[in-house]
Amino acid sequence: METPQTPQPPHATVPSLSAMVEENFTRMVGTIGSGETNARTRRLVGEHARLPARAIPRFGTVTLTWPENIASASLARPSPTLAVISTGSTSTEVILKEWAMPVVRGRQRGIRTRFVCPRCGTCRDALHWSGSEWGCRGCFDLAYASRHRQRYCPAIARRARFLRKLARVPSGSLKARMLREMIAHQEAIMLASMKRVNRDLTKRRRRYVRRVDVSR
Repeated sequence: METPQTPQPPHATVPSLSAMVEENFTRMVGTIGSGETNARTRRLVGEHARLPARAIPRFGTVTLTWPENIASASLARPSPTLAVISTGSTSTEVILKEWAMPVVRGRQRGIRTRFVCPRCGTCRDALHWSGSEWGCRGCFDLAYASRHRQRYCPAIARRARFLRKLARVPSGSLKARMLREMIAHQEAIMLASMKRVNRDLTKRRRRYVRRVDVSR
């Protein structure tokens, strides 16, 4: 009597760890200096419709549209503590929270209004449209593209920010002197980072040459 054999599941081809590391390293090197991000699968804020709290009307209804036809919505405010967002056949009620801003020198700085996220219940300055519902940035795991650009050397962005600040202050002021010192410090970090990248690329090239020589 023959024993029945259990069918084996098909084997999936899984890339080796060394190939994955080499591919990631190649992508990282290819983006150096280009300002691009190597996180291609990350969901970004700019790819989804963003509804800021300042778009809430005091009364009545407003129609909102986003570029490239990402979404189109109608925002109504039936009461001071409630907003209704109508997107196609989807209608979402969002609770609003208001509180007075701190008083400065005897003057009231106005009222701040924020959304209460319909998914997690946290107070947010903006909501995002995922294609089927509204929620906050944390619910949809959205990230800003600027936080994943030039991650190999954050000193580049810091130096550019200090240069913009330096252009807005008097050249002979104490703040300008401090900014110049901070710029020089970031330039030293950039130089050290480029030396490290050059060293790593040199090691990689030597390993590749040795591997080719051995295979011949």
